[in-house]
Amino acid sequence: MSGLFIAFEGVEGAGKTTQAGLLESALLKRGYRPSLLREPGSTRLGEYLREYLINGAPLSPTAELLLFEAARAQLMTEKVAGEPDTGAVIIADRFAGSTVAYQGYGRGIDLERINWLNDFATGGRYPDLTLLLDVDPAVGLGRVKGRQLSLGMLDDDGFDRFEDADIAFHDKVRRGFLDLEDKTASWRFIPGNHPIEYVAAQVWDAVCGLLPES
Repeated sequence: MSGLFIAFEGVEGAGKTTQAGLLESALLKRGYRPSLLREPGSTRLGEYLREYLINGAPLSPTAELLLFEAARAQLMTEKVAGEPDTGAVIIADRFAGSTVAYQGYGRGIDLERINWLNDFATGGRYPDLTLLLDVDPAVGLGRVKGRQLSLGMLDDDGFDRFEDADIAFHDKVRRGFLDLEDKTASWRFIPGNHPIEYVAAQVWDAVCGLLPES
């Protein structure tokens, strides 16, 4: 694949899904053929595992890690490796960086082991650009709860495996993302505590110079 592969990363409520959708719309208007994917998800297996990973019974950290990697391996096979070249732009709402941040920094699994599994699941194919939308975890979780309240979802007796974790967990996850951005040349830091339009402009500024000819 010679098109562009972009991922959005960040803590809960950072605005990844919103900004990924806005980028998709901007690319469509300019004649590109974006594919908007989410992790885990976007394949039959990925969506099945997503439901369990988010809402299912408690898992051991190792089992959780391996389910994410299984979903990622299927996503690569079905949605990334087969993308056509000309004008193709893949946009992923989360990718392997989330596994490092959540299962590594958050759950405490050995980072070398996670990096090996990420390499194995992706075949060594990583995004050309990763956009880290950064907000304080307390702010992000507040956004999530506010959205749930507006949708009348707070009376649900279910739980979300990550949103319901304590703030100390989310602080460790954020530290993981910040360390990845600091150490990885293909990552770009974007403050996520600004209006949506401002963040979208920062995203476009990071993306436009990398786009293939449409």
